[in-house]
Amino acid sequence: MKFRYSGVVIGGFLLLVTACSALPKDVPEATDAETLDGPPFLADLRYQCRNTTGDDRTFNELKEHISTDLPKCFMAHVNMEQLKTDTSKLKEEDKKKLFEKICEQINESVTCLTPVKAKLTPCLDEEDVKIMEQVVATIPEALNMACTNSGALLQKFTEQAYRSCAMELPPMIEECTSELPDSIESLPFSQYSDKQCEEIYSMRDCFSRRIAECGATGYMDFFILFYRKLLALTPCK
Repeated sequence: MKFRYSGVVIGGFLLLVTACSALPKDVPEATDAETLDGPPFLADLRYQCRNTTGDDRTFNELKEHISTDLPKCFMAHVNMEQLKTDTSKLKEEDKKKLFEKICEQINESVTCLTPVKAKLTPCLDEEDVKIMEQVVATIPEALNMACTNSGALLQKFTEQAYRSCAMELPPMIEECTSELPDSIESLPFSQYSDKQCEEIYSMRDCFSRRIAECGATGYMDFFILFYRKLLALTPCK
């Protein structure tokens, strides 16, 4: 899965952060089937889990956990009523205090990823585990970026442009990662040549262009953060 896998994970993180900073009514609910079976990546994950473990039990357990236990864990850490606050009616000082509280709660909710990692690991090969570990290890740094200056960047995510762009992330990820050839998915990071590096750079440029088009350039800060961490696993510069 390699960089396609990382693109989906990063996109999921951005959607989570946007959902945490926007009113729930602005984030359409998806059914389990839409969330877990719709994206091609997850169909690939089901196939990989089956190949690795011999059946669908591991994937189904992961699917069940993500659709039920993960939201419960998140809601146990994050005050959902605070997320419903209409920040446009708050004074600047009150808005800063609110986002500081939300940031603290979101940081605490990162512990909810631990069982997801445990359930996902049996489905992954050694290279994919490296990606997962790198992405998860980068999340606290990404949250710190979002929450600096009383959540200044997080506050941006309440803007209409960011909420609208968030809904474009799944097709954007699919578009930009679909340009990667199948050969790059089976090649170990350590064996990437100039050809593979150029393909990754092209994926990066695709994300940059598409994010700029939807008018939410703050998302690019997150993408570049994760992108550089993952690029460090390869010979690419």
